[in-house]
Amino acid sequence: MLASTASNSHDWGDEVVLFNCQSGATHLLDRAAGQILDQLTTSPGDAKSIATKMADLWHVEIDEDLVRYVRDVLISLHALVLIERV
Repeated sequence: MLASTASNSHDWGDEVVLFNCQSGATHLLDRAAGQILDQLTTSPGDAKSIATKMADLWHVEIDEDLVRYVRDVLISLHALVLIERV
């Protein structure tokens, strides 16, 4: 299970700017990564459970490509210390 560690975000349309209070860094994310991060803020989960929620939000079918995409975004967010394992 993964959960968000980010705080103080602002939506700029197709991008999200957020400040990570743990690292002191500011990050610019695309909208999809921001939505995935928002989902983790409200409900921790793994790649498949987050992909299922994103499929509903984005009005797309859940498939292995979507799960792979979400997994890749989660890896990137973890590398930026925006999410952590719980």
